[in-house]
Amino acid sequence: MIERARVTAAVQVMLATATGKPCGLGRLPLVEGRPAPLPYMVLYPQGGPVGGAPLADQSEEGRLVYQVTIVAARTDQAEWLADRARQALLGRTAAGRWQHAIQIPDVDVWGRELLVDDGVDLSDADAGVVTAVQRYTLSVTAY
Repeated sequence: MIERARVTAAVQVMLATATGKPCGLGRLPLVEGRPAPLPYMVLYPQGGPVGGAPLADQSEEGRLVYQVTIVAARTDQAEWLADRARQALLGRTAAGRWQHAIQIPDVDVWGRELLVDDGVDLSDADAGVVTAVQRYTLSVTAY
């Protein structure tokens, strides 16, 4: 069975490690018990189908959707962190492997796809906050 919470936790850790910036799960991330300074990311699980194994196959498959929201003080910060998040999730090595593995015991994250990149939203720029939203689909198999 694909345990969504384990996949989500692994994605959150990978994003924070690969970008060097905090990543909260559905809320503002904390650093040493305090609100993280800008810029940072917030990860939102969006759902997606998980199917049972067909006939004799004991593996389950899923297509899980995640939203990564970048929160920054300026447009250049938001674009910089959005680029790093995109590279963390989609970047490949010369050999074709993912640059940043999403490590989950008994689960293979074999496909990653950018669904939406809304760019930078300046609607709260007067308050000193700009955001950028990206949505990804992860194709996973549990074995």
